[in-house]
Amino acid sequence: MTPTPADRRPLPVPPLPGHLGGWSLHPTVAEHPSPDAAFGTAPAGAVRAYSVSRGHDGQPVARLTVHRVVHHPLRGCYPVGAHDLLLELVVTPPHAPATAVPDTAELLGSLAAALFAADPSCRRIMTAPAVEDIAAQERYAAGGFRPVAEADVREGTVLLMVVEPEQVTTIATSLSDMPH
Repeated sequence: MTPTPADRRPLPVPPLPGHLGGWSLHPTVAEHPSPDAAFGTAPAGAVRAYSVSRGHDGQPVARLTVHRVVHHPLRGCYPVGAHDLLLELVVTPPHAPATAVPDTAELLGSLAAALFAADPSCRRIMTAPAVEDIAAQERYAAGGFRPVAEADVREGTVLLMVVEPEQVTTIATSLSDMPH
């Protein structure tokens, strides 16, 4: 059966609730990747962006972007699933030198749970901090992401990190567990 144009519509990124734990998410205009001859720009709905603040009326402390991996250049770096998501959390510089970087572990765990609940077909949420960005890697690891591979992209080398729902991580993959 040949796919129709309606079958080729981009799968939208599910919206997130306005509040997760003690964090507030405020939708912003998604910054689409710049036009690229190999990948083009992300179709409408394939990217969502948020300003993140602590509490209901706090100052923004981070920018959050969620992409469908199939519409992002990282799709060539691993065997991507149609429902895979890419999460980018960029902590904004503090306004005062004494202001500490916020602890985002709870936020990242809540984001993963909310995204898996919003799209039960999502098998993995990826992130890809630069290999030199140890602080970002530690933030993602504290939020439940685990490193799986390095990949070379146009901007440099990134560390692919993933969080997967329990129904994926409990699947037996050992050859001795497979039916013979």
